[in-house]
Amino acid sequence: MNTRNLLAAAVPLILAGCGLKQPPAGADIMPESARGQIPGQWAGGHRSGNVVPDWIRTFGDSELTALVADAVTRNPDLRAAAALVEASRAAVRVAASSLYPGIAMKGLGERQGKELRGSLDQGIDPPTFGGLGVPDSGGSAGNRSVDSSSQRWVYGLGIGAAWEADVWGRVRSKKAAAKSESAALEADYEFARQSLAAAVARAYFSTIEASQQAANAQETLDLYQEYLKLTDVRKQQGHASDFELAQIKSRTAGAQDALYIAQAARAQAIRAIEVVTSHYPAGKLATRRSFPRQPKGVPAGLPAQLLERRPDLIASERRFAAAFHRVNEARTARLPRFAISATSGLGTAQLDNVGVLDAFTWSLAAGITQPIFLGGQLKAAQDVRSAEQKAAVASYVGVALRAFQDVEDALAADYYLRKREGALTDMVASSADSVKLGRLQLDQGQVDMFTILRLAGENLAGKIELTKIRASRLRERANLHLALGGSFSGGNGK
Repeated sequence: MNTRNLLAAAVPLILAGCGLKQPPAGADIMPESARGQIPGQWAGGHRSGNVVPDWIRTFGDSELTALVADAVTRNPDLRAAAALVEASRAAVRVAASSLYPGIAMKGLGERQGKELRGSLDQGIDPPTFGGLGVPDSGGSAGNRSVDSSSQRWVYGLGIGAAWEADVWGRVRSKKAAAKSESAALEADYEFARQSLAAAVARAYFSTIEASQQAANAQETLDLYQEYLKLTDVRKQQGHASDFELAQIKSRTAGAQDALYIAQAARAQAIRAIEVVTSHYPAGKLATRRSFPRQPKGVPAGLPAQLLERRPDLIASERRFAAAFHRVNEARTARLPRFAISATSGLGTAQLDNVGVLDAFTWSLAAGITQPIFLGGQLKAAQDVRSAEQKAAVASYVGVALRAFQDVEDALAADYYLRKREGALTDMVASSADSVKLGRLQLDQGQVDMFTILRLAGENLAGKIELTKIRASRLRERANLHLALGGSFSGGNGK
């Protein structure tokens, strides 16, 4: 068969399998029982409209924006994720390389020698040696040797090419699977980037919370220390007992302990920020001590849009696509393979003191390989890939359900935290008024000091809880943006 006939036979086979079946995407991956449960609107309260990009800036805090940019630039875990994405892109090129002919060149320089002795002219060939010295004794009856010896140099240069026609799409399925895996890692990287930003924001708000709690404890400590001095004076005047003095000292020490706890919490939160921004965790980072303004309501889009936007869902979708293509790769591995190869070479043998022999060789071949019996290996491999595809479907449904839960939890938390903040604000204001009025009554002798101390303790408890709620609202807002898959820019002022 000449070259023209080989090519004519190969082209129709190539064209026969030029298209790959595309996997379903988004909600189409889910079974109908799960897909039909996706609502048209979120159950929790939210603003209508598309999700707002660059969510970090919605807090209106340039210091937070700079910290997030620093973390995205310097965080080692994020750099590791970026390196994995880079490696996956190279893996795509490796998988795609099988679509092209493989070409190789070989150069040869060899010194050969032979010396024949023994029973000659008896129809026995001299021994020869296979690869790596494996003996290969001969026995042809046509040999009539004589005592002789020879040595020669052999030189040669050869080139060859081989190409498998991807008739059934096996190689292209392998490439598509690698490409989908790479896309999944890219989505993983983006989700890690957004998660890092949310983690920095939460730690940042925790440092402010600790500062506020320290301020609450300091205010209460100042009040107790003032009453301690007053009680000590009253004791010297005979108007207070050791019991009363001991009670006030106990409350003063408790307020001092609360101050130390808040200071330790602030240092711990600061060290958390320093670690994610790749700084030594010395606890010395300077941050603001008052909360930024509470941001307005967040447009949450539609539940179905979450499947197209949130990076971890996109990653799960791409992993399903990879599993889908691997099933086709395993299925087509059981079909015939069509290959074309060509080789050519130029060699020279120079026999010592005799002469030189030059040779030019070439070959062109086409072949078909059909697996017949491999002990069920190929069928088992296809079953493995099919099971992996089923697992990918279930995994995608699970990731989607958890994503919907994240959004609904964050929306509900925002609603109830806002309500609680209003109630606690009224409580703190009223308890502060009761402390102020109680001090006036104490001066008039209408109430005792322990009543004032109790009221002050209630006021401190209210302030502590209100501070927690304000910090929780900001942290939950960061969680909501993360749950919604909102994007953000990673640079300063961008």
